[in-house]
Amino acid sequence: MQVRRIVVAVDASPTSIAALEATTELAAAWDAEVLGVFVEDVNLIKAASLPFAREVGSHSGSFRPIDPAGVRRQLRSQAGRARETLIRAATSHRVTVSFRVARGRVNEELLSALSQADLLSLGKGGRTIAARLGLGSTARAIASSANGHVLLLSHVSHVTGPIAVVHDGSPVADQALNIAGDLAVRINTQATALCVSNTRETSGELALRVDATASASGFNVRCRHCTRTDSRELARLARFFGANMMVVPVRSALLSDQVVEGIVRDFFGPVLLVAERD
Repeated sequence: MQVRRIVVAVDASPTSIAALEATTELAAAWDAEVLGVFVEDVNLIKAASLPFAREVGSHSGSFRPIDPAGVRRQLRSQAGRARETLIRAATSHRVTVSFRVARGRVNEELLSALSQADLLSLGKGGRTIAARLGLGSTARAIASSANGHVLLLSHVSHVTGPIAVVHDGSPVADQALNIAGDLAVRINTQATALCVSNTRETSGELALRVDATASASGFNVRCRHCTRTDSRELARLARFFGANMMVVPVRSALLSDQVVEGIVRDFFGPVLLVAERD
């Protein structure tokens, strides 16, 4: 895959700020341009306009009416800070960058932006404590429905190797393998393929196929066998083999949506979800 344009979602969450730095770093490796998108959530704006809407004061702890104009000012301020952060990161890595503010439903706006790019990058977590520890609602929705490649990042602001790629013998897994191998070459790290199959014999056949694909594409890969497809085991194996990043095919032969979501949740580092475009 040739990555020429990366869309990065920016908001006020801590994982979003880390995603900016990591995304521009990857863009430099791929020689790609970056588009930062800040979405003014219409659902939030509408909710703030309801007569019974209330917010809790951070210091007083008391309830008070929400000021719709104040919400819009906060969104503009957040967008301004996000733009400045993105420009600093892009300047540091000498990456071409642009920025725009969209108003709409967050998921819809980001998926629309992905349709005009090669990759969408966003933070795993949301703004709540629970989301920061797991998978935020926006990341969950996009991971399950994206028609394209999605990079989900946690607090990590630098993407480093080694890279573990899950391969189950499907065509989209071949694509994930090539992406992982290309990135491993670009950032000078090792790639490990977790060859997932129901039996060790077929896993061995898959390893031969992986070796042939890697050799034809000009990169090296280590193959490791895996006969279990639960997310915790795959994340554990990736960590065991030293991986700091995972590349995972979605909507493939053996990996259900639940398994993919579990990998994103259970693996601490960046996870690149690879999907075939319709």
